[in-house]
Amino acid sequence: MSPSPSLEKAIDRVYRAFASHPKPHHIDGCPCCLDREEIGVLLGKRLRDLSPEELAPYAASAFLTVGEAGDYLYFLPRILEITALEPSWWPDPEVTGRAILSSLAETWTAEQRDALHAFLEAVVEAILRSGSYHEIDSWICAIGRMGLDVRPFLDQVATRREAVLDYFETNAAALKRKTLFNAFWERTSPAHDAVIAWFYSDEIAKFPSEAYRCDFRESEPEGS
Repeated sequence: MSPSPSLEKAIDRVYRAFASHPKPHHIDGCPCCLDREEIGVLLGKRLRDLSPEELAPYAASAFLTVGEAGDYLYFLPRILEITALEPSWWPDPEVTGRAILSSLAETWTAEQRDALHAFLEAVVEAILRSGSYHEIDSWICAIGRMGLDVRPFLDQVATRREAVLDYFETNAAALKRKTLFNAFWERTSPAHDAVIAWFYSDEIAKFPSEAYRCDFRESEPEGS
C-alpha cells in the first residue's frame, strides 16, 4: 500500500508516542525462533532502518517464544509501519493484534492509545482510498484481536458500498452460521459479535441483498 499523507502522519505519531521506550539491551527467547545473529541486527540498527526481513522473526514470535512488553513496545512503531505498507509481510495484522493485546495495553498512556487509534483509522482510510478491499477482513480482525471496539472502523467501511460487498463476499458462507471466515477470530469475543451484528443490520445487509437479489439472513431450507 502506498502511504497517503494521513497515513504517513499517523505513522510518525506512533513513533513519537512510543519514543519513551528505549532500545532494549538484550532480547530473551527461543534461539530456534530468533538466534543471536538476528538479535544483534535488531539491537545494532536504528529502528526505522530495520528491514521487513530483519524484523519479521521477532514480530512473528513476540510473546510466544521471544520478547517481553518492554522490548516489544520499542519495536512496535516499526512493526506497525511495515504491516501497513507491506501487505504481504508476515506476520499478518492479526498476529500483531494479538501481540498488542499481550503487551499490557491497559498500561499504555492516553497518547499511545490515541496514536494507535489514529493509525488504524488512517490504515482503513488508505485501504478504502486505494480500493484494496481484500485487506479489510484482516485489519478488522486485527483490531478485534487488540481488544478495541471495531464499530468505528466498520463505520468507515460502511461509507464505501464496494468495500462492504468485498468484505461480505469473504465471509458470506460463514455468516449464515453467524460466524466469520477468518480463523484468527476468537469466536466468543465482543468484537466478533459486533461484526456479525453489523453485517446483519438493515443498513449493511441491504448491500448484498440488492447486489445478489437475496437476503443472506433468511434461513436455509431444511435439508439443504
